[in-house]
Amino acid sequence: IGTAAAASDRFLARHSRTPLAPDRFTVLTVNWNTAGFLRDLIRGVRMFSPDAEIIVVDNASTDDSRAVVRASGVRSIMLSINLGHGPAMDIAASRVRTEFFATLDVDAFPVRADWLEVLRAELDLGNIVVGGHMHRGFAHPSMLAMRTRDFRDRRHSFIRSSWRKGEFVHGESWDVAERISMREPGRVGLIPTTEVRGPGII
Repeated sequence: IGTAAAASDRFLARHSRTPLAPDRFTVLTVNWNTAGFLRDLIRGVRMFSPDAEIIVVDNASTDDSRAVVRASGVRSIMLSINLGHGPAMDIAASRVRTEFFATLDVDAFPVRADWLEVLRAELDLGNIVVGGHMHRGFAHPSMLAMRTRDFRDRRHSFIRSSWRKGEFVHGESWDVAERISMREPGRVGLIPTTEVRGPGII
């Protein structure tokens, strides 16, 4: 159900004739039962990039997440079942009406006013995708940006590409953003991490 719904949205978005608002960003996030993180993300985006639109896809949360979304007034897509992160992010990307979009994991948030300008500058250099550099050569979707038209016309997806027609393809277990990056050799802008705390990688 999840991949089919996301594929349908991607198809309709690719064939949409609705113009995209130039020079503007939409920030996308997927949420599931993380109301506290979601509140901080929305607050951070509005503080540091007030002109950006925000789209939240909620994966059938049972905590206070939906109340947070309603109170914030951001655009939202409330799913009745948990489709998983990838299909939900594809649905969010299909609803973008701006020239650019940026993705944030729900526990990621901006800490400086020029964060979108930094991402935009990398795209203006000719990169198709730009994002945080965790390891290897791919842009991590915890913070990733693309031109909306590139994402749609080049048929990118946040669904794991190793899942095809109901089966896992042997030898293909790439992270979804790694697959996006691999499809654009030489056109990936990487933002280095500036600080690492705790046991995680980023």
